[in-house]
Parts: sequence; C-alpha cells; structure tokens
Amino acid sequence: MITERDFNSIKADGRSLELIKRQYEYLVGEKTKISDIRPAIIGDGIIEMGIKEKNNALQYFKVNSDKKRWIKFVPASGAASRMFSSLQNYIEASEQLNFNLSKYFESEEGSRIKKLKKQVKKLPFFQSIFSSLTDEIQEENIYSNLFFKKFINNVLSKYEVFPKALIPFFVDKNAQEWTPFEAQLLEAINLSDQYNIIPLHLTIDKNHRKLFDESLDSFKKKLSSTLQVSFDVQYSHQNRLTDTPFIDQKNFLVRNEQGNIEFRKGGHGSLLENINLLDADCIWIKNIDNILFGDSNKIAEEWMKILAGKLLMIQKDLFDHLNNLEQLKKELDPSLTIKFIRENFDPEYNCKFESKPLYEVLYDYLHRPIRICGMIPNQGAPGGGPFWKNDLRGQSLQIIEGVEFDQNIEEHKNAIRASTHFNPVIMVCGITDHKGDKFSLLEFRDEKRAMISKKSYKNELIKILEWPGLWNGGMAEWNTVFIQLPSETFNPVKSVIDLIR
Repeated sequence: MITERDFNSIKADGRSLELIKRQYEYLVGEKTKISDIRPAIIGDGIIEMGIKEKNNALQYFKVNSDKKRWIKFVPASGAASRMFSSLQNYIEASEQLNFNLSKYFESEEGSRIKKLKKQVKKLPFFQSIFSSLTDEIQEENIYSNLFFKKFINNVLSKYEVFPKALIPFFVDKNAQEWTPFEAQLLEAINLSDQYNIIPLHLTIDKNHRKLFDESLDSFKKKLSSTLQVSFDVQYSHQNRLTDTPFIDQKNFLVRNEQGNIEFRKGGHGSLLENINLLDADCIWIKNIDNILFGDSNKIAEEWMKILAGKLLMIQKDLFDHLNNLEQLKKELDPSLTIKFIRENFDPEYNCKFESKPLYEVLYDYLHRPIRICGMIPNQGAPGGGPFWKNDLRGQSLQIIEGVEFDQNIEEHKNAIRASTHFNPVIMVCGITDHKGDKFSLLEFRDEKRAMISKKSYKNELIKILEWPGLWNGGMAEWNTVFIQLPSETFNPVKSVIDLIR
C-alpha cells in the first residue's frame, strides 16, 4: 500500500514511514482490550487527605516551590462550536416546516433549551448580545420566542467559531465580562507566592494567536488599577507531524485528490509532544473550561498547591532512593526502597524479576516521571476514571477513558459499575529526574492504547486512530498517585447551558 511516491512524499514531509506502517497495523488489526483491571477507590488507590496531611503538603509547597521551575499547562485549542451545538440544533429545528415548539420543549435537549430561555439573563454575555438587539426588542419582551431566537442567532454569529478559551464565562460585580483564559491567568498569578512569575502555557490554534494577544492586552488593562504583575504567557500548536492516517471500509489508506495519503488530527494525546518540549521541572495541567472566577476559585487554587506539595514530598524521598541505588548497587539493602514503593505506588509490589539484579529492577521502577492526580467522586455517573491495572511491573494506577471499555466484556462492566471517581480535574507532574535531567516523555507512553473510532468523511465511513489519550495511555508508564478532591474544584463548561448554573 505504500508506493515509492508515498515514500518520497513522507520523507519530504518529515514523517516517519515506520510510524505510519505501525499506525496502519493498529487500524486494521484487532483492538487491544484493557484487561486485569479493578477500580481505584478510597483506601485502595485513592488517598483521602486529612487536615494535618493537607496542611503539611501546603506548607511544604510554600517553603520548597522556588527550588523548581514551574509551568501551568492548559490545552486551549478547541473551538466553541461543540459548546453551542444545542443552540444550533434548536435553530435548525425551528426552521423546519410544521415546527412545534411545545413538543420540542418536551424532548431531552428541548427541556434544557427551555430552561436556558427562562434564565437567559444569567448568561455572562447576555448584556453585550442584548445591547445589539435593543433597537429590535424591548426589554420587557426578552422572554419571548422571537427575542430568544434572535438572541441565539446573534450568539452563534459572534461566538460559534471563537476559541472556547475566549468566550465570556463570568461577570463580576461591576458587570465586567471575564473569559476562562483570563480566569486561568488569575489562577497562575495566585499560584505564585509573592507574585513570582508562573508561566502559563497554552496550546492554541495558530489561526487564533491574534485573538489571544488581544485578550491578554484587555486582561492587563482590567488589572492595571488593582494589581501590578508581570506575565509569562507561552503558546504552542499541535505538531502537524502528530496527525495520523485513516482508512476506508476496505482497509485502504484514504488519499486526497492528488493521490497522497491523508492525515487527521491525532487527538489530545498529540499534546504529549508539546509537554515534552516544556522548559520546566514541574507542571500543573488543567483543562481550559474547568475554572472558576475570583474568590470562587480559591478552593481549587489551594488544592493545586496541596497536590504540588505532595509531589515535592514524594519526589524528595524518591530521589534519595535513586541516589542510593546508584551509589550502593549490589550492596544496597532493598527493603527500604521496596517499602517506599509499597507505601506510595503499589502496596502489593514484590519484585518478581530474576533476569536483572534487584537494584536495577528497583531503579527502573522509580526512574520515571511522576504525576499527582486530583480526582472527584463521580456522583452517580460512572465511566472513565481511576483504575488499578496489572502490568509487567506488578500493578499500577491508570486513568482509563470510557471509550477504552467494552460493554460486552463482563470484567469491564463490573469495573465500570464499581468505579467511584471521574477522570482527573487537576494534575501536577514532575518531568525531571534526581539529576535535574528531563525525561523523554514519549518513552513512557503505551502506544497499544491508541484509540480507534469510526466517523463519517465525505459521505463514507472511515476508521480513525488517535494517539493514546494525554492522561490515559499517554502517561501509562508514569508513577502515579491519586488524591480525592472536593467537588468544588470541578466546574467544567461543556455546553452553553452550564453557564447558567
């Protein structure tokens, strides 16, 4: 299937022929099934920190944070189209012949739209949109069907193609709008004691750079009278070389009109490349839409420091063990290192390997990037989340996405049913080792956990491949700690309806 022309084109484009062949094999082969799993729960994989433990971690962060280089990493390249999809669906439905509004409002999506219509003034961008309609609609008619439709059309025309990061999510007491990008900036400031600069790194669409620059300028003006701080805002884009090939129903690689192999975005697992290039020792990772504003975000900010303190505390001991392993080797008493592993990563760790010296096995176990993941209870919505998984090292804590499960497999159904927590809402990662050298993060990815799905493309069903998810298979070989967070740290905005909570 790979012609000489393909070979020359792939080489000229800077892509790896070997990788493309491997990706094709994933697409046509049998999907690797997740096995040997059980849910991580409180007391068995998820830590519930007490007051004293939280205070110790917080204090440790305050005293020791300046010894590390920190960055806050925020994926922010998504457009707002999915966020406004329910509004678009409503407009399309309302333009159909014989549209029955009352019947529409009885549907599942319609009931949410009806709720939004009743509380439309709660939307953070209501006033700015309404001001453009005042010549057509009087304020006393804002709850009419006519106004609502005009309002929605104006929202869609203004924001639908905007980056989600730059949609107003909040309004302060002075009726000033704030975006999640600005809220993330405020959080980065507050993570810095004495207002030392904490860089904020965002992955964005390269076409949106001007919009982000304008938003940053606007943010600085908003703060000019109250707070004088410096900013270090960095941007990167998803590397086009992380795009992946896809196949048709006959298992042929899809090609463009020129006969060249087509590629698609490889999913958020591609962003591991971006993280791998960061100049930092430690990283906070947080989604762009999971943020509160002002005082409402203080609980989340405190927990970000607590998790960071926990990371530093574990790292200190882990680095001591690595140094001892290097220095003492065969003369090492392994019992203390094994105890450390059991207390922090795998309570049943037993060192089964006989092909290598024990100190090498222990060194390999510890010499990895580390992540502290903040998890919240799933509140009756089980699915993707924290699980134990057996692997070559013993058992390890993994984040397994919902799409990786197969409802036809009894083990999977039981694991999902018994799960108690969501995917992480905050992560703190250590990406340098005991010598200060950066890990090559791609070496700790499980490529077999690439995600395969089917989508429509030019009226044809295709099979696409995405890189292992950023915090799923993309970090499968990291040393991992799960810590329960309060629900107040979780405030995602997936739909416009979430803005009226």
